[in-house]
Amino acid sequence: MFVPARRFDPEWMDRTDNTPEDLNGALNDLHAVNRFLGGSKTLVEAVQPFLLAHGAAEPFSVLDVGTGGGDLPLDLVTCARRLGRRIRIVAVDRDPVTLDYARRNTLEAPEIELRAADAFNLPFAPASFDLVTASLFLHHFTHDEAVRLLSSFRRIARRAVLINDLERHLVPWAFIAMIARVTRRHPMFVNDAPLSVLRGFTPAELLAAAREAGAADATVRDRMPYRLLLTIPCAKAAD
Repeated sequence: MFVPARRFDPEWMDRTDNTPEDLNGALNDLHAVNRFLGGSKTLVEAVQPFLLAHGAAEPFSVLDVGTGGGDLPLDLVTCARRLGRRIRIVAVDRDPVTLDYARRNTLEAPEIELRAADAFNLPFAPASFDLVTASLFLHHFTHDEAVRLLSSFRRIARRAVLINDLERHLVPWAFIAMIARVTRRHPMFVNDAPLSVLRGFTPAELLAAAREAGAADATVRDRMPYRLLLTIPCAKAAD
């Protein structure tokens, strides 16, 4: 009753003809709302045990796919510094305007390298990063596309793939739709934010995508507020 059918309407942000002004306006709103709701908290908490186990000598490597404004890499750098661990993050996105926004957002974090790349054609060798992460990214794709992406992420990760995404439910849909309008957010955000919730997953759907990608030992856990954490272990040696 409270879990509607999954929607596949394209989000405005995924269009290729957006103006820089519109994208920057929507990214500003995403940044503000993610900060308010603790959007990176799910993945930062999931990455922390890997950082602590890695030790302090060699930098811990992370590939963040679909990085958007770079909020997650920035929060991972803050976490690593607090723990006294070295970290190296390669953050990729396909959109040049979004990458420029992320560069401005991460100027004080030399640990982050930003690259233009298509998530379906990632230019990285097998087992070339300790972790592959994606935050609020997978819901942009169909089930079959998500399976392809997760399969690719598994190939690249040595230790694990960690995915943070939206749990589809009418409560967060109604909440974000109301907040977006009441606070007079950018029209792109007003359209995309509630639609993103409706494009989100149930735990069973996200787990099914991981299993089809070959991850028989994958787990999905609920995280508040209405977030899902997918963990795919990948025990591989470095090249």
